[in-house]
Amino acid sequence: MKPRKLNIKTIPAVDVNRAYRFWRDVFDLPQSGQLDRRHLILDGEDITFVPGKQIQSLELLVRDHQNDLQKHLRNNFIPILGDPEERFGNKIAFKIKDSEGNIVTIEANK
Repeated sequence: MKPRKLNIKTIPAVDVNRAYRFWRDVFDLPQSGQLDRRHLILDGEDITFVPGKQIQSLELLVRDHQNDLQKHLRNNFIPILGDPEERFGNKIAFKIKDSEGNIVTIEANK
């Protein structure tokens, strides 16, 4: 996956380590920092995980095309919630749940 931008840089999690692994592995985000204070990086900004309640407003923009994104999600056993949503500029959006139950809208190219 080729992530570009994320609207929220602090992500709530029930299990911070599980969330970290999910976002690193599924979204292919690079990691940084020491083992005890590790975080992920996207577009030059830190993404951190904190204990907290689930949210539904995470939006991730990716460079991938629709078919590649769907294949990547299938390969990682991530179900797509509902039907894809048409977006402006030849874009399409899919909703998924991360490991912590947060709803993530992923916007990709058609």
